[in-house]
Amino acid sequence: MPLIDIKRLTPSTQLGLWRMDEQPHELVQRYPALQELAAEVSRRFRSLVRQQERLCVHALLQEMTGSEGLIINHAPSGKPMLEGYQISISHTRGYAALMLSTEEQVAVDIEQRSDRVQRIAKRFLRPDEHANTTEQMLAHWSAKETVYKLFSVDVLAFEDMQVTNMYEGLMHVENKKRNVQVPVRLEWNNDYVLTYAWLPAEV
Repeated sequence: MPLIDIKRLTPSTQLGLWRMDEQPHELVQRYPALQELAAEVSRRFRSLVRQQERLCVHALLQEMTGSEGLIINHAPSGKPMLEGYQISISHTRGYAALMLSTEEQVAVDIEQRSDRVQRIAKRFLRPDEHANTTEQMLAHWSAKETVYKLFSVDVLAFEDMQVTNMYEGLMHVENKKRNVQVPVRLEWNNDYVLTYAWLPAEV
């Protein structure tokens, strides 16, 4: 089964991870409630990867909530929306991550582990940040993507976010527009880097 893990981070917040290795018809066989969505995404997207992304996230949503038929919508900005939940979604090659909360603001990012990040490092690293290895660069990139999503209303540029500390499994990123420090959790394996964060809804 492609479900990798579902973690409960707080009483109201979950993080799910899915390996995207099933074809759309296989997902529908396992999750019959996705049949209508599968027909819609096959009309909207020629790309099989895009179809898989949409269906896998909804399969993961069903596993995390125990509810069939929930549909994720998107705001004009592209931000995902789900009634009754704060939600964040990320994909990379072969994987999908989904974060849900009924109370906290949430954000998640997953990035393929690759040295290609070295070519774009100057775009997202500030002069006062230090990332000398591919792993450190990927961690900075992913953590800033997470913080960008967490404060989507601020429309942060990369220079508006500063990684101030980086420990084993934890980074601190400052939103310079608000002077707020955000703890960002960090996980690695041979395929990807995963970062995620949550904050009280009133922040």
